Amino acid sequence: MEKESRALKISKIAAKSAIRLFVIIVFVGALPFITGEQPWSKRLDGAHFVIPNKLTLIAPALLFAGLLTLIILVIKKKYTVIDYNWLLVLNAVILLAYIAMIYIRLYSLIFV
Repeated sequence: MEKESRALKISKIAAKSAIRLFVIIVFVGALPFITGEQPWSKRLDGAHFVIPNKLTLIAPALLFAGLLTLIILVIKKKYTVIDYNWLLVLNAVILLAYIAMIYIRLYSLIFV
């Protein structure tokens, strides 16, 4: 059995942590929407979320598609390609920041 380099070990840990952190934060962020006291029809009555330019949805869609692609590639290669691991970490961090901004905006519209 080959001995792993230190860089591979660090990138493997970072990639696994990024995947787990992404899944945990998405589920924790969705929790208030699932377990609210009000029915769905009443929650969304006062929320007016207008997207004037539909092209602004391309960036998050590409980020999410890229994340799914990288997750599949990294798991298929069993975390042995260092570049894929770090690309996955970078993509997950950017997508988490974007999701946090959207969550803050939606939370203030729906629940406050």
